[in-house]
Amino acid sequence: MSEGLLASLSRRVLSGLLTAWAAVSLTFFALRIGAGDPVASLLSQGLATPAQAEALRHDLGLDRPLAIQYLDFLGNLVRGDIGTSIYTGRPVATIIGEQLPATAELAASGLAIAAALGLGLGVLAAWSGRKPAGRLSAGLANLATSLPVAFIGILAILGYSLVNRALPGGAPSAVRHLLLPALVLGFASSGAIARVVQFGLTESLQAPYVLAARARGLAPGLRLLWHALRPVLPPVISLGALEAAYLFGGTVVTETVFSRPGLGRLLVSAILQGDYPIAQGLVALAALFYTASHLLADGAAMALDPRLRRQA
Repeated sequence: MSEGLLASLSRRVLSGLLTAWAAVSLTFFALRIGAGDPVASLLSQGLATPAQAEALRHDLGLDRPLAIQYLDFLGNLVRGDIGTSIYTGRPVATIIGEQLPATAELAASGLAIAAALGLGLGVLAAWSGRKPAGRLSAGLANLATSLPVAFIGILAILGYSLVNRALPGGAPSAVRHLLLPALVLGFASSGAIARVVQFGLTESLQAPYVLAARARGLAPGLRLLWHALRPVLPPVISLGALEAAYLFGGTVVTETVFSRPGLGRLLVSAILQGDYPIAQGLVALAALFYTASHLLADGAAMALDPRLRRQA
């Protein structure tokens, strides 16, 4: 590994860690300043006596100055301790671990659908140009980019209900309970991928090396896949990292709309209840996932395009 590449990787890791620190810090202060006192919420719901509430406030360190609470939080986070739930008393890591598989399943399925649909729509739009198929593909990409996930989810539920005369319920492992939310997430994320592929491929198809391949009589499919599409893949992979992080956050809306278990519903519940440790743990996990996905995307892009390695 060259010194330039190593330095570039180090900068990316440092930038990712700073991003994660900023995210968890903003969440820490936003929850404590804007969400109110969770212990007071326990009192109002009759879930604790005044003596129990005072003891819990002391155990959580809520009776100490905010700056001290913040330093303790960072110290515990560095040691891998993300705290204990205020409402259940269980370790936050255990609670997140229980809900993570459902969200990972949904996000991975949505990303696979987004990649396949985005590439298909983008290639068809660039290859067909102003023909009806190209216009339809470009229109679908624009639609996917402009519609909110919640609106797409409601439309999907309505369409499913009209066709099957039933809501898309069932066990979490049932195909119908995964496929519909994954299609909603995938379609919402496919628009940006399709637009990048369309614009990049339209420019690439006019490049001299592609025109030369056409002049040599190379088959259109090989000309498209081997010569024209390959230079478009690095920016698509970088965008895919962004979309992966977006899908991780998009599960918050999708899991709520479709009443699926997972980290999204857990986050909404934690924020509404003021369960600080769970919300902070989820934000830290999302920030680390965002950083890791970008590092992997950068590595894949460098592997596909040697020019990026030389620029590192």
